[in-house]
Amino acid sequence: MLKTLPFPFLYVAEVAVWAPLLASLVVLWSFLGATPMASLDLHGKSLPLAWEAAVSNHGTYLQGYVMVNHPVAFSMGVSGLLFSAAMLYAIHRAQKHQQLEAGADFKSAHKIASLCVLAALGVMGYILAFHLLVGMHPA
Repeated sequence: MLKTLPFPFLYVAEVAVWAPLLASLVVLWSFLGATPMASLDLHGKSLPLAWEAAVSNHGTYLQGYVMVNHPVAFSMGVSGLLFSAAMLYAIHRAQKHQQLEAGADFKSAHKIASLCVLAALGVMGYILAFHLLVGMHPA
């Protein structure tokens, strides 16, 4: 089915699938990297009382969650990761098929589209790292 998508839409679909994959990774990281608030050694400093856990992030902390308290959210994160990875695999197979079927004129177009996907991933990574995963210093 994906092999029948016109040329640029397959690369647009790839960018669209990377967003939930990255979101699922962040969700899983907030569960797997979390330390319960009672176990943190903050040296007399404190984090917001509403947090149940925290994830250490280069000297700052991000809000984390305990798997036992949120099993549905954790399972949704795992499901999102698996679904996104399976979709990316299918998209890459379809892209390879299109590249093999493409003539010499479209070979460079596929390379340019791949570079555009890479640029979009760079922008998503920048936004994720520098705007969403900033963290909070204990006060």
